[in-house]
Amino acid sequence: MRVPHHLRILIQIIFVVTLVLGCSQSNKPVEPTEFIKYEDKNNKFAISYPKGWSIDSEQKEVSVLLGSPKEDDQDTLTESISVNAIILPFEVTAPLENYKDGIIEMMKKESPGIEVQNTTKLKIKEYEAMQILLKGKYKKVDLAFQMTYVIKGKMGYIISFTCLYDDLEKYASTIGKVTNSFEILQ
Repeated sequence: MRVPHHLRILIQIIFVVTLVLGCSQSNKPVEPTEFIKYEDKNNKFAISYPKGWSIDSEQKEVSVLLGSPKEDDQDTLTESISVNAIILPFEVTAPLENYKDGIIEMMKKESPGIEVQNTTKLKIKEYEAMQILLKGKYKKVDLAFQMTYVIKGKMGYIISFTCLYDDLEKYASTIGKVTNSFEILQ
């Protein structure tokens, strides 16, 4: 099944934004203990993020951008989580799995050298979701991009996490908590 044109454009924008925002270069373990809930009433979603992270809801390309604090003066690329909401022109009734190949094909076309590490079907609250883990280079540094897609009716949401590829395991617990906190508001 082909990915609709507007969804392809959105995915491209999200991917480029997360690529540019990058992530940290420290190996300190990360285990935040307190999370803050962010609600976007216009786009009808909520997500929790670690206390101390920055929040930017003024970005043009994403609904909200969450950034980890700098760990030291050499920390030039910080971890980031973005969420984007898009109104789809039709109600999506097919499983997200049907769109997986089209999404991956488009990402590879737009970002030569990007490698799919794995794809996973999951559930966030009561919503079916699809997660794609990608590896790519930015300024000769290997980055990980974990993109989680959730669709409900005519609304599509993309939760994107970016970090150094070697730091992916360090942030696994945090990104898992953030992703699993995602909810669609009624």
